[in-house]
Amino acid sequence: MSIQTDKHKAVFLDRDGVINEDHGYTFRISDFQFFDGVFPACRRFISMGYKLVIITNQSGIARGYYSEADFEKLTDFMLNEFKQQGIYI
Repeated sequence: MSIQTDKHKAVFLDRDGVINEDHGYTFRISDFQFFDGVFPACRRFISMGYKLVIITNQSGIARGYYSEADFEKLTDFMLNEFKQQGIYI
């Protein structure tokens, strides 16, 4: 019996400090600044066969600084910006 497994390479990108400048508890679209070069870097990873995964620890939700709805709104904005650059997360 042979077991076939699909192997995928992945790059895990932390949101704050890797994708965008970390100003501390970023949740407003107006405060979200992509780092220069993040889009070309992501396209390069994709061209090398990597899948992209964004990770983030949003302790500001638990601390009451912003809501899950605020987080989801910003995430939708961010993913749409990637999509406009031809990058699918």
